[in-house]
Amino acid sequence: MARTPDEKISEPYGGLDPSADSNVTDSIPNTEATAIQTSNVNNIANRDIDETHNKNESHTPLAPLHSIFSPKTKVFLVLMTVFSTVFSPFSSFIYLPAITPIAKSYHRSLGELNLTVTVYQIMQAVAPLFFGDLSDQIGRRPVYILTFIIYIAANIGLALQHNYAALMVLRALQSTGSSATVAIGSAVMADITTSAERGGYITAVQASVQFAPALAPVLGGILTEFLGWRSTFWFLVIAAGVFLVVYVPFAPETARNIVGNGSIPPPRLNASLTSIRQWRRRSRDLESQPDHSNLPQPKKVPRKIPIPNIYAAILIIFEKDVGLLMFFMSLFVMANYAMLVPLQDVIRRQYDFNDLQVGLCYIPFSVGAIVGSVIVGKLLNWNYARVARSIGMSADRKKGDDLRKFPIERARLDLMWPWTALAVAMIVTWGWVVGSKTNLAAPLVILFFAGAGVSGPVSILSTLLVDLYPMNPGRVSSSFNLTRASLSAVGTAVVQYIIDAWGYGYTYLFMGLVVLAASPSVWIVRKWGPKWREERYQRFERAEL
Repeated sequence: MARTPDEKISEPYGGLDPSADSNVTDSIPNTEATAIQTSNVNNIANRDIDETHNKNESHTPLAPLHSIFSPKTKVFLVLMTVFSTVFSPFSSFIYLPAITPIAKSYHRSLGELNLTVTVYQIMQAVAPLFFGDLSDQIGRRPVYILTFIIYIAANIGLALQHNYAALMVLRALQSTGSSATVAIGSAVMADITTSAERGGYITAVQASVQFAPALAPVLGGILTEFLGWRSTFWFLVIAAGVFLVVYVPFAPETARNIVGNGSIPPPRLNASLTSIRQWRRRSRDLESQPDHSNLPQPKKVPRKIPIPNIYAAILIIFEKDVGLLMFFMSLFVMANYAMLVPLQDVIRRQYDFNDLQVGLCYIPFSVGAIVGSVIVGKLLNWNYARVARSIGMSADRKKGDDLRKFPIERARLDLMWPWTALAVAMIVTWGWVVGSKTNLAAPLVILFFAGAGVSGPVSILSTLLVDLYPMNPGRVSSSFNLTRASLSAVGTAVVQYIIDAWGYGYTYLFMGLVVLAASPSVWIVRKWGPKWREERYQRFERAEL
């Protein structure tokens, strides 16, 4: 059913999303709103779903809550999302201290072993295009379970393989299984949060991504030093198994195309054991009332796995505002990867460190990134409320705001400049510090501030992208993943060769200048983004009509 141009686009329905396929948008049941506003259903569901819900609100014909999951359920979902998101960067960084031992074991050069990192990053770019959009169509739970099965199988293979070709193929498969977790994690946060509170939640996920480089190389160094490099893959098998043991029985489905705001029962394929028990209890409670109402019916999920719309995900990259921001941030991430990948060789040669000591040197970067993410999360929510007040609005954390008329670009991008300046300064300084072979304290301090510098822009842009495409958060997150992982793969493939030719100082000066030259794209999007966004809304409306 097409919307009229004057109809208010409110966030509880995800907003009017130009990236959404019309059949997906129309497939959200109209019973969602009425089910939430039906007093019998609400009175029972509110007992254990939304403890903060005003009882009088259910009798008022207002927009439904954005999410009726209880605060405890939201906390559990955040914890499980953080746990799952860690696996992609963790698998990448736990491997770095083992690169030199593996190269010696297989009699290969460091450049050839760096290609296994490149392959991992290539699949980080490609795989989420499939799994991110698939999670929007059939739900988060089935895709999570599928990707973790692939991931566990790949790690078992990596622990048992004995040649370079198998290492390359299985690293690609390992990345395929783990890389979708970042895109799906941002999508889960979009499912359960409004734009007024989204910054804090999404940056919590991003902080987990930044936490991995702190712990993973240390743990990888310990395992490699004392148990051999194969033990790192067995550790990942055990950790992924623990995730599935907790996730499968307890985590509810959150995809809004499947369960709405939580008021629609999930299909069997998407239901956890706790969800099945809860909905059975609510059904019995309703039937026991004299004038009982029926619960809404679960959405029918196709038996065959639908083909994800990868083309639509790629098209997002070519939107004027999104494309500029993605390109800028991808250069940002590439420059930081170019610092971290050669780090293990630099530290090993210049300071004569063993595998464990090399792993410990990654901690400052990740601690800085975590600190930066926490600060940015608070600033995003604060700035959103500030911008809302400046235009005479009150930020609604329960039901969401009308984002079509809200200057969301201003609310997010105003925070970019100090973090950008910090990151560029650290990239340039890193080349001079490493090239000068200074005391170890200097590169460790630079790594701390570099981590803080990169975490801010990544968290800001991740939040903004979900704001711009609320109906397909998995798809847009996978598009961002494509651009940043692709350029990161290029950077890690060539950085060692550039360093060999130019030296550290000129290499990182060049990278810093490239990032700085691309930074005006932030100002352009802040100024022209609202106009381009409105054109996108109108284009989508014409397509519906």
